[in-house]
Amino acid sequence: MVELGRKLRELRTERKLTQQQAAQRLGVTASVVSAYENDIRQPSLEVLVKLARLYNVSTDYLLGASGRRTPDPEHLISLDGLTPNKITLVVQLVNALKE
Repeated sequence: MVELGRKLRELRTERKLTQQQAAQRLGVTASVVSAYENDIRQPSLEVLVKLARLYNVSTDYLLGASGRRTPDPEHLISLDGLTPNKITLVVQLVNALKE
């Protein structure tokens, strides 16, 4: 978890949240948020997911596995169960919306 504490502090301050406000949203105490931000304590997997959702970033970003803050768009939706024709329509719609 390279630089996790620094990233958490940066994300929290970008969103203009206090440690107390972040703690309330995560269901932990402000001292726990402080411990995460100072790399004294590591969040559980459950809290890591909550942190990613709170700050609208990927867990890969928080863990240092990716420099991208958000997931690649193709990972945001699942096309499982769609026919090839329906997948083509979805791709065409997305491309039309991008224009």
